[in-house]
Amino acid sequence: MVNLHLKSSVLALFAAVASSLAAAETPLRVIFVNQSPDKAVELFWENHKLAKDHPDRRRLEATILPRGGWHKSETFLGHEFSYDVEGQRHYVTPPPGNVHSEQFLMLAGSTDGYRVRCEVSVNSQQYMDYLDILVKPYWAPR
Repeated sequence: MVNLHLKSSVLALFAAVASSLAAAETPLRVIFVNQSPDKAVELFWENHKLAKDHPDRRRLEATILPRGGWHKSETFLGHEFSYDVEGQRHYVTPPPGNVHSEQFLMLAGSTDGYRVRCEVSVNSQQYMDYLDILVKPYWAPR
């Protein structure tokens, strides 16, 4: 009885480790989009296998231009990335992708949103009016 319990515990542990390794090795294509209106974002990959004080723990992945600039990364599920906005470091671990192992992430720091003013014509361009919008990137990222 003890031997059977030990075997089932070993099998459960093996299954958990195998599942964890499979998740860590799952390829993921991520498109990171910079939503800042005027500042480029330096995106870094955080290598947690290295010590916190190791100089290669944080590696530059890409510099992403403002106003919708983007970077496509071929990475793996579970990898963590970071970027700095106004002196504050933000960390992001892309969630599992769609059926094609793709994910789309907007980098916006901790902003509540971006104010946008659109000019619209009224009555066949007899006069112009404005439409003020607060875009909240995390409401509908795609």
